[in-house]
Amino acid sequence: METNTSTALILIAVISFIASCAAIAFVFVLKQRFDAFFHKGKGEGLEGVLAEQGKKVRDMGDELKRIRNDVARIDVMAEASIQKVGAVRFNPFDDTGGDQSFAAALLDSADNGIVISSLHSREGTRVYAKSVIKGESRHHLTEEEREAIRRAIAHE
Repeated sequence: METNTSTALILIAVISFIASCAAIAFVFVLKQRFDAFFHKGKGEGLEGVLAEQGKKVRDMGDELKRIRNDVARIDVMAEASIQKVGAVRFNPFDDTGGDQSFAAALLDSADNGIVISSLHSREGTRVYAKSVIKGESRHHLTEEEREAIRRAIAHE
């Protein structure tokens, strides 16, 4: 019976030794992780890490404000930019072949802009530009110019 007791005690001691080694290794790994986390910032310890992260958050807030201002400025510019284009090709004279003449309307989001017409004949080409305000012009418009404006407004 004494042999069984000695064997059991030796077995318990070996298991305890192995468990102790595993616990020491686990604590060592945890200490390395702890040290790496708390000493990673520019400052010392957790306070330095938190101060550095706070500065980064403030910097990102400033950058976000700048980006929002840029987007608002771009939105204003986009409203006044050409957004709608309509074009019509046509043949205004019987003595020329093909649809070499055209009318093109270039409008912004409020239907303001210009309509450009090019009339091609045997003697030459003439180009005309007329202002457009809210889809209308104070100048006399040809049927083709009105159609170009209509297509631009309809986004055709």
